[in-house]
Amino acid sequence: MKITFRQIDAFKTLVLVGTVTESARLLGVSQPAVSRLISDLEEEVGFKLFKRSGRNLRATQEARLLVEEVRRALSGLEQIKKTAVAIKNYKHAQLRLITTPLFSTSIVPKLIQKFSTIRPEAMVSLEIQSTDDTVEWMVSQNHDFGIAPSTVSNTTINSHPLFDTQSVCVLPKGHPLEKKKVISPKDLEDMSFISFMSDSTFRFDVDELFRKAGISRKLQYEARTTDAIYHLVESGLGVSIAGSANSALRSSRGISTVPFKPKLPFKVALIWSDQKPLSRVAEEFLKMVDEFSFD
Repeated sequence: MKITFRQIDAFKTLVLVGTVTESARLLGVSQPAVSRLISDLEEEVGFKLFKRSGRNLRATQEARLLVEEVRRALSGLEQIKKTAVAIKNYKHAQLRLITTPLFSTSIVPKLIQKFSTIRPEAMVSLEIQSTDDTVEWMVSQNHDFGIAPSTVSNTTINSHPLFDTQSVCVLPKGHPLEKKKVISPKDLEDMSFISFMSDSTFRFDVDELFRKAGISRKLQYEARTTDAIYHLVESGLGVSIAGSANSALRSSRGISTVPFKPKLPFKVALIWSDQKPLSRVAEEFLKMVDEFSFD
């Protein structure tokens, strides 16, 4: 059985208006063309579709059953068209991001805000995980991008640097070390030190630096985010070391920052898996990141 869309269109229209003349006008074809389409359709389905009633054609019971199925099918096609248009216009697009709390309150919101100006229709989902390793694993599984330290262990993970800066010593306002031009590990010996959590890559780098220098600290306090560390430093509980790219957070705080040596890089990257293709919305996000500046 070979039924064409033109036959179905003519059939549906004729059921609706009841005359070949009006159907031809609506379809933009000749009356003989409509009659031929209906005749061919009747031949294909094997039963009569219309009976003449005066100047009008009346659909048979079989035709009424068939037209209901036609309407359902055409409704499905219309939905497919609408969905295709929505996808084209990014209305069904979803960008799935994941990061650790360390970057969730500073870096990531800036990226999302910028992307919202480019693709306001796109939905963005942000998930927070506790460790860098978990972020890597979830990016390899089902997330589009992660924001994490640039040192990744998985060889199937691609990365794009977001920023690379040197760390600073974070002090409460009025601290004796505030007037120094540079602070070294020796300056912090036996001081109360506020660390990032032990599963942080940056925490490992800081601890390793002090271990190699043979300098001990009082490690009584630790926090998950830079913002939380600033609060603890401001309250006078200790000093810390953090990335220097958080000037917006520092500006309204009762804290000071002094360059720290030896240099301790603070690197952050956008990471994604090369084992699955990027969606259109993900490709646009990556392009935006390539042109983005945190200055």
